[in-house]
Amino acid sequence: MGLVKKATAAAPATDRREVDRDLDGLLAQLRSADAEERRRAALDLAGVAEAVPALLEAADAERQPTVRDAVLTTLLAHDLPEVARHLAGWLADDDAARRNAAVATLQAMPVGAASVLDALLTTGDVRVRTLAVMVISALAHPGVPDWLEVVVDADPDENVVAAAVDTAQQLDEALARQLSAAAAARFPANPYLQFLATLAAGAR
Repeated sequence: MGLVKKATAAAPATDRREVDRDLDGLLAQLRSADAEERRRAALDLAGVAEAVPALLEAADAERQPTVRDAVLTTLLAHDLPEVARHLAGWLADDDAARRNAAVATLQAMPVGAASVLDALLTTGDVRVRTLAVMVISALAHPGVPDWLEVVVDADPDENVVAAAVDTAQQLDEALARQLSAAAAARFPANPYLQFLATLAAGAR
């Protein structure tokens, strides 16, 4: 019986992550047709301030959720007004996934979010104002009570006001009593706001 020659193991392919790992190489990879290459490039650009414009452009163009999440994860390290302004534009997007992604990212960017919230809370788009309240609901910023008070005192939409009161209920009893009473006084015919006011008053 003749000897069967063993197949020689193929030499491992060069790891694509070891190729062109400089800024230009990573930016080129961020535009790759391969989703996994784009995802890796986005993560490898963490902490690179010069990459922020390209990352924002990539976030706008990206339709693969895992890649978009990687881009946003990297952008989180750049808690800047320009990044927040860009993502705030997504709150009016027709794509619910993009809206939700923007909310989650802004919630983790206290400096950037603070720079855009005043504008978001006074826009004519009710949905955007509601999403802005969602941003506030998980924002680690000392201005949260003031923003909620502005919404309750001035927003013309009962549902937006209710969202602000709901947020206050989760944050602080005294704030909840104050804002729920103010909301109930503004909208005496709204049963939900009346309920929230009664609930907050009973939490003394």
